Amino acid sequence: MSDKLKQVANIAKQKTWVSFLYGNDPYSLLHWSIAGIYQEPKDVWLLQDEMTFETKEFATLDEAIEWMEKNMKNITEIL
Repeated sequence: MSDKLKQVANIAKQKTWVSFLYGNDPYSLLHWSIAGIYQEPKDVWLLQDEMTFETKEFATLDEAIEWMEKNMKNITEIL
């Protein structure tokens, strides 16, 4: 695992969210939990492209990091 990806994982664990650049595009990895009278309970990690607002959901932070390790090898900066 790259140093940048380790940093992303550590920050996400501590703060429940982290933003970073991948290929000059901003992304966020954040923990999302909702529940309420009119909403189904949800407890997931979201990886969001901040340019298109496209998201991917992961059940755990480890699953998100594993996917990122395979698909986002060139994280350039942590914001």
